[in-house]
Amino acid sequence: MKKILQITFIFISILSFSQAQEIIKERGNLSNPKGNIYKSLAVIDQREDKKIGEMPFGDNKEMKEIVFPTTVDHFLSQWYTESNHKGGKHELVLVLKRLKTSMGETDGKETEANVDFSAQTFLKEEDHYRFLYKKDTVYSFKNKNISEVVVKNIPVIIAMFMKKTYTMKPVESSVTIDALTDYESYVKNNSEAYKNEQLKDGVYLNYISFFNQTPEQGIYILEKNSRGEVLRAVKDENGKKDKISANEMFVYVENGKAYKKTYSGFLELDKNEKGFYLIGNRGFILPVRNSAVFVSVGGAQGGMYGGLAVGLVGIFERGLRQNKMKKDEKAEVYIDPLTGEYDFSNE
Repeated sequence: MKKILQITFIFISILSFSQAQEIIKERGNLSNPKGNIYKSLAVIDQREDKKIGEMPFGDNKEMKEIVFPTTVDHFLSQWYTESNHKGGKHELVLVLKRLKTSMGETDGKETEANVDFSAQTFLKEEDHYRFLYKKDTVYSFKNKNISEVVVKNIPVIIAMFMKKTYTMKPVESSVTIDALTDYESYVKNNSEAYKNEQLKDGVYLNYISFFNQTPEQGIYILEKNSRGEVLRAVKDENGKKDKISANEMFVYVENGKAYKKTYSGFLELDKNEKGFYLIGNRGFILPVRNSAVFVSVGGAQGGMYGGLAVGLVGIFERGLRQNKMKKDEKAEVYIDPLTGEYDFSNE
């Protein structure tokens, strides 16, 4: 009798535990529309906190822990394999840095919530890894059924990240697995722009050439308007002129000082112990864009989920809203050394 009671208690405990969980499910697929070049996907889980978060679900607002049905490595690698039946030559490695949900304020019937997401991808060749892509951001949602919206969109966020990865070419240099522990620090420690006190004068068309300090070859003369704004760079060699417009430039360096092309023109780049940065905000350095975000994450019908594009339902760009609230406030905005993008992760 005692043994029966123990078994019953264990069964009830397991049932209660399972009822306190909300399972993340696949949405659509992770297929590569340009053809699969990766034979498999492996996940290195570097999250300091493996717990995604707890949120209230249902009419009773029961607190449930958001979880993957298995380990994150097994879940994503299986999802990838199911989506890409024809194996490629290379292995794709995803390094998961953060995946965390948090509740925000309630306004009327709608509640806000955030999904903090950070991940990197690498192409693996034998024992070496070549960087592909990185995303480090916070997605913000607002809906009356906020918990359900967040859980449904976690796989969409992952799918968006994977779809972008497929479009990226791996960097030329490779590293061993030890560098993946803190790849950003590795890049900074091996970057000429970070190591050297003086920047090389010249025109840089992308972030890789800037951080490697390899400007366009030849002597380019900066042409400016009456307000001192750079219009183009011109090289005159052997009677042949080569012109680079301001819009083509990532950065130009003049007298050892760097200037970054932005929506508001060229802004001065400074450097401190954290990296290269300019003073501004989203509204000042980026053009206005639609806050609606949609992505096709695949499926059986026409390469889309249920024949429809899956969207980040209830999402709004956190930075765009904050920019309206802090219209005149500017702060340090860093340039991500891995992607050349603006780093708004501290917003």
